[in-house]
Parts: sequence; C-alpha cells; structure tokens
Amino acid sequence: MSKFWIIAKDVYFKTIKTPSFIIGIFLPFIVVLGGIFFANFAKEDQSLQKIGVYTKEPALTQALVAQKQAQVRYRPLSSLKEAKSQLKAEKIDYYLVVEQKGVQLTSTVYGKDIPGNNLKQKLTQTVTNVQLGLKANAYQLTPKQIETLVEPAQLTPKKVDFEADGQVQIKDDTSDIEFMIAYVACIFTFFLVMTYASIIAQEIASEKGMRIMEVILSSTSAKTHFYGKLAGVILATLTQLFLMGLLLVGTKFAFQNDENVKGLFKMVDLDQVSSSYLVFLLLFIIGGCLLYAVLAALCGSLVNRAEDAPKAVAPVSYLLLIAYILGLVMAVNDPNNILVTVTSYLPFFSTFIMPVLLAKGLATTLSAVLSLVILGGSLVVLAVLSAKMYKANVLVYDQRGIWSALKKSVVLLRKGV
Repeated sequence: MSKFWIIAKDVYFKTIKTPSFIIGIFLPFIVVLGGIFFANFAKEDQSLQKIGVYTKEPALTQALVAQKQAQVRYRPLSSLKEAKSQLKAEKIDYYLVVEQKGVQLTSTVYGKDIPGNNLKQKLTQTVTNVQLGLKANAYQLTPKQIETLVEPAQLTPKKVDFEADGQVQIKDDTSDIEFMIAYVACIFTFFLVMTYASIIAQEIASEKGMRIMEVILSSTSAKTHFYGKLAGVILATLTQLFLMGLLLVGTKFAFQNDENVKGLFKMVDLDQVSSSYLVFLLLFIIGGCLLYAVLAALCGSLVNRAEDAPKAVAPVSYLLLIAYILGLVMAVNDPNNILVTVTSYLPFFSTFIMPVLLAKGLATTLSAVLSLVILGGSLVVLAVLSAKMYKANVLVYDQRGIWSALKKSVVLLRKGV
C-alpha cells in the first residue's frame, strides 16, 4: 500500500471513531424525531378549552355557542358579571365578548392569560363563521351560494423552460420543495464544514505539536502527507453522507405509519425534485466542504500545538459564517440583490448561495455550471498552493501567531526549502 493511502486510512479511521463523527450522523435525526415526538405529545396533551360567550343578542349567543371547534366548548353567559365570576372560579378558561353593528361583528377574548395562537385562530374562525351567516341572511344568499363565495381560487404554478432549439417545455413548479431542500442543505453544510475543518486542523496541529513532522517528512513527501490527510477527511465526509442516507431511508420505513413522518416526507418528496438540481446541490456541498477543508488544513499547519487549533480555524469560521448568513438570510429574503448575485459565483460563498438561487429560479443551469467551474478551479489552485506551503509551514515554529508563521513560511518557500 502506498504511503498516500496509509496516511489517508489512518486519518479516516481516527476520524470515524471521534464523537463528533457519530454525533454528526445521529444528531439531525434525533432533532427531527424529537420534534415529532414533542409534536405528538403536545397534540395528545391538548386539553379541552372552556370558552364563555357573552353578547347583548341572545340569538347571536346561541349561534356562537352552536359552532363546533376541536378541543373547544362554548358556554352561554347571561352577563359580564357572570363571565368574571366563572373565570375567577375557573369554571371557564376564557370568555368571549362579541358586539354586533349591523352584519359586522367585533370580538374580545378575556382570560387570566393570553390565549395561544391556535386558540385565537379557532375563536376568530368561530366569529367569522357567524358573521358570514349574518351577511348571507342580509344579502339573501343560500348556503350553496355562500360556499361558492368563500371558495378560494385555484392557482397552479407551472415552469416554462426554453430549449436551445427553440422548443418550449412546461413543467410543474417544484421551487418550494427545492428551496426547502436548499435551506436545510445550507444548515447541514455549515455544521459539516465546521466539524471537518476543526478535525483536519486539529489533526495537523497535533502532529506538529509533537515535533514529529521532521521524522514524517523524512520518510514521505510533504505533498503526499498533505493530500493523504485531505483524502482521509474526504472519505470520512462521504461515509457520513452515505450513513445519513441509509438512516434517512430506514427512518422512512420504520415510521411509515406515523402521520407526522409521512407528512414530513410528503413535504420534501424528492420524486418531485429534478435530478439535475439534486446533482448540483450535492456537487456544491462536496466542493464547498473540500475548499474549506483545504483552507483549514493550511491554517492548522501554521500553529505549533493542538491547543492552538481553534485559533487556527477562526479565520475559516468567520468566512464560513459570512457565507452562511449571505445564503440563509440575504439570498432567501433578497435574492435579486447585486451582492447575492456576485457572491453566488465566488468560491467559499457559492456553496451556500447558488443552490438557493437555483431553487428560486433566479439562476440558470449555465450559471450553476459556471459557478461550479470557478469553485472547482479555486479548489485545485488552493490545494496545490497549500501543498507547496505545507512543507514550510509544518517546519516553522513561531510563537508570535499565525500571521508571523505565514510570513516565515512564505520566505522559506521563496528560498525553495
């Protein structure tokens, strides 16, 4: 086995045994399944809400009390004094006061605390239903006419693509699903890059701190050592993505009877997403992870001890955070901003921004290919440059910080050391 694969294998097995690797695989599923569990728990724990209803019109009170809402029971009240008395005695949870002016109703809900949004929506719906009945009577509308009147208009989005030969193709709109996937991918990529940037910087700084780099570089070249470590981390990243895919499929089958899980998978149905978008998304994630990993390796080789590794990856973290904010905040809320458009082609940023623009239909396939080419080219240039600097970096022990070590490394590199 070549020295390259020996180094890659050593880094790979050390990485997959770390707690951060195992946590990285299971944490997203624990968070999602935990959310589903608490959603089910909250659903089962919904207690019956007793709502007193007071109006100056007995017929209106009866109409309101007759309304049916899940987990809500209405009780008629004869006066505000009775309402307050029943609320104080906790015979009701809230009381609703409704005033009528013609066919217009205004309502106020009182309670010892402010009701939650779910209950407020139900009360609003109850009053709206009764108000609709009043207007229907005033306008002499039949129930069928009311149903027709409130029926929402249908809107079916379609996407029009113009082929190079002038042909027009009309496709179903999948931008919402693609955008949701891009949004989740932004968050996932951020934590993935943070994890592996720290691992590779820690790995290199540890060896340098043990003062064994001279021995290592006497038996193999600096480039082989550098690329071997990168390969080990890349293989660990791919292993994590593969295991997460298996876990995703297993979760789908294990919880196939759970309504929340079924709804979640229906909401992000990958069958509706174009395969080209998924390929682009995967390439941007892998390309971005590699680019940040190379930069983290370069920074990790500039510090003297493993304890200094967090300082070494700080510049990488700041850059990653800026890209994350641009992708998750600015590209989502203001995708036409010139800063978003420009940074969607820049390495270190395109990983987070271009998938969002593709999902929103604001970037073409050619734009995505161009952005990927720039990302790939930058990756090659940075990897080659980092490999050249690596030998000088790991032999420089400077106590004055990263920038001072970098200057010394550049001087040594120019001297051909």
